Amino acid sequence: MSQVREEQIAAVALLCDAAGVVRQILYDGLGTGLIIPGESLESALDRGSAEKCRAFLDTVVKKGAAYGWEMNLTVDGHLRSLRFSANAVTDGIFVAAGTTTTSIVAIYERFIQVENTGALSRPPAPQQFDGDTELYNELARLNNELVTVQRELIKRNIELERLNEVKNEFIGVAAHDLRNPLQVIQGYSVMLLNKRFGELSSEQQQFLSVIKRNSDFMVKLITDLLHITKIESGKLKLEPEETDLISLLQRNIELNRLLLEPKQIRVLLFTEDDLPTVLVDVPKIEQVLNNLISNAGKFSASNSTVEVRAYKNDMEIVISVKDEGQGIPADEVDRLFIPFGNVSVKSTGGEQSTGLGLAIVKRIVEGHKGRIWVQSEVGVGSTFSFSLPLTVLAKASEASG
Repeated sequence: MSQVREEQIAAVALLCDAAGVVRQILYDGLGTGLIIPGESLESALDRGSAEKCRAFLDTVVKKGAAYGWEMNLTVDGHLRSLRFSANAVTDGIFVAAGTTTTSIVAIYERFIQVENTGALSRPPAPQQFDGDTELYNELARLNNELVTVQRELIKRNIELERLNEVKNEFIGVAAHDLRNPLQVIQGYSVMLLNKRFGELSSEQQQFLSVIKRNSDFMVKLITDLLHITKIESGKLKLEPEETDLISLLQRNIELNRLLLEPKQIRVLLFTEDDLPTVLVDVPKIEQVLNNLISNAGKFSASNSTVEVRAYKNDMEIVISVKDEGQGIPADEVDRLFIPFGNVSVKSTGGEQSTGLGLAIVKRIVEGHKGRIWVQSEVGVGSTFSFSLPLTVLAKASEASG
């Protein structure tokens, strides 16, 4: 890539390796001097942006690109907010950071090697065509058209990312404003059902039960919407702590046993005795377990069994939740972890589903550097499993020490 030599742009362009180590500063229109070749991009950022930077780079490695991530540099003791976009290229990761989306687009337009399949083609030298000027001109024209289309695609991707952020922000604000009045309805319905204001007729109890059931569902839906919009905005914040995994599983299962009692579903726990402590965000891993275990009960018949297992192999700890439910058709499995992904399987007790739980679970697990998968057979049941990699846990433990 060549250095930019035209008018100043309020942005920087970098070439990093897959781990985020800066190989080359291609352009610096901010003049911060904080980004140094040979050091990691993360080290140049404010401490509060470190975790987001790792997630940003992981997204580029996995998806080939990431657009519109907001992270901070500390300049002269003050935080300076920048927007970051990046693409995987043949020799690493191209990173553009600017004060505005416009400045990032301008940086992208100055460089050719930015799209996620490698370097864009440059026209061959005329001498390679042995004087066939017509062939050379045609290839050069096609190449220029390709570059123009790819640049336009990049601009549209950045704009789509910006619109997606606006959408997430709107949903987040709307969901937050809706949750408060819904919680008031929920709370008063509970007090009325508990006869805090006097006896109720059977008809009143029936109506109030409907109000409470639907307000419970709406509060859960709103809460899940807030979670998914925060996660999709790159704002999943983990607060890991060293945790006894067996104790965490036991506590969570006791709670879910009570919730599944009405359907007389047994929840059994099987673990190895020598499981190591783990460095995890406890409330978020409990959210994962609650979702998987409650789903297992939701789609299982009464008097069935749910088994939770935890074991360690050379690379990771694996936790699985197995049910004896209806199973999921093979052609629908891919939709399970997509927000509002619909499947044909229905709950066995009329339980409602927001369609967001498994999408949230997937993102929490991946935020812990783990993975999640499912094995299912129609008429036999399903097993949802997720992992926590031991190598990451060990490094995190060393860092915290």
